[in-house]
Amino acid sequence: MAEKKNVVKFHRQIHINIAGIICFIIFIYIVFHIYTYMTSENISIYEVKQGTIVTQNHYQALALRKEKVYDLDQEGHIYYLAGNKTKVSKRSPVYILDQKGDIVDAMKNNESNFTNLDHDDVANLEAQIRSYINDYDGVSFYKVNSFKTNLADSLAQMYNQEAIEAQNEKIESAVKNGTFFSYKAKRPGLVVYSIDGYENVNTKNFTAELFDSSKLNVTNLRSREKCAANEAAYKLITSEKWNMVIPIGEETAEVLKGMNVIEIEFSEDNARTWCTCKIREQAGAKYLILSLDDSMERYADSRFIPIDLLLDERAGLKIPNSSIVKKTFFTVPRDYFFRGNDKKAEGLLKKDPENGNTFLNTTIYYETDDCYYIDSEYLTTGDQVIHPDSGEIYTIGADTAELSGVYNVNKGYTVFKQIEIIYQNEDYTIVKTGTDYGIALYDRIVLQGDRVKENDVLR
Repeated sequence: MAEKKNVVKFHRQIHINIAGIICFIIFIYIVFHIYTYMTSENISIYEVKQGTIVTQNHYQALALRKEKVYDLDQEGHIYYLAGNKTKVSKRSPVYILDQKGDIVDAMKNNESNFTNLDHDDVANLEAQIRSYINDYDGVSFYKVNSFKTNLADSLAQMYNQEAIEAQNEKIESAVKNGTFFSYKAKRPGLVVYSIDGYENVNTKNFTAELFDSSKLNVTNLRSREKCAANEAAYKLITSEKWNMVIPIGEETAEVLKGMNVIEIEFSEDNARTWCTCKIREQAGAKYLILSLDDSMERYADSRFIPIDLLLDERAGLKIPNSSIVKKTFFTVPRDYFFRGNDKKAEGLLKKDPENGNTFLNTTIYYETDDCYYIDSEYLTTGDQVIHPDSGEIYTIGADTAELSGVYNVNKGYTVFKQIEIIYQNEDYTIVKTGTDYGIALYDRIVLQGDRVKENDVLR
């Protein structure tokens, strides 16, 4: 009989994969934080900086210059030699007049074949294009038309001489026949090829009706095929000094009272300049007259110019309006506060008959001559505090007041800081520096003040 074998069965050991468990825990941790990040509000931080806000008053200014319109003495086809808004000296060529029109037509037809540009001409065009690209603003589309006109004028001046030389024989024959004439400037000035009927208006004879820009009728002198005798040929601005006139209200007139100079900003390119100013009352209305001796060339063909009067500039700590919140505080008379045993911070003695009176180191957020401002961190409405000397009782919540402020996060959690507003516009506020309970330069504050509350911890 075969010998029986004793078989001993061992329990299978369970092998724990420590690395897998750790990876699983890390995965859960990452998923949790991604979920909390995606579902929690994103709070942004703003660093307090020194800044300014300028009080701006926007107007459409009526531009008045010393302008002289020169008329044609006979009919014919006109060809301009001087560019628009270019300076000419006395006896400089301005335009030619062809009574038959064939020479002018030939000169215009040859403009498309103009290729003779020297190094200086190319450099001049490149400079204009580069300047336009550097100053390009997609919002200000009107600059495209201005750039196009200026570039066309520059090209016209470059090919004028070549065009005349190409038609030299015809021109000599037409001059002998008395059908071709050249006209030169009678005095130095700035040539402009548009008229609007305001050329004889000055700072003494303007009227209220002239300020309606919708009624302005501008005539482009270069758009004509043939001109009649006594029609306008060109306009010449004969002085660098010019004026702008603005209708103003009583409030603005009061602000400007006594001012002799003022800074303005041109809305087209945000360029600033200083000009002398005076207020004139005419027909029961008040007008501001600005006198300038620069910037005339840039706006020589504009009758109404949008500008801002920079009446006041406020400096201080500049913060976004979105950071500002209002918070209500308990106001407690100052003489109820005293220093505790540590002699460091002032606080209040809270009345508690059951557990004994307690000294509380309350946080002071603001002060006046009569009271301190505290919040509800340690005291609530209805609590009573004891006067340290007389033993009189004051009930918390009897008096409250509201403060404007921001939440400071220098320590990683939100702390309300009171602000004193100096000036405010639609986006930013200038606040006073150096206040006892306020913010300081380079403090970090919550950008969305209405999304947090006192002592929130920010991650």
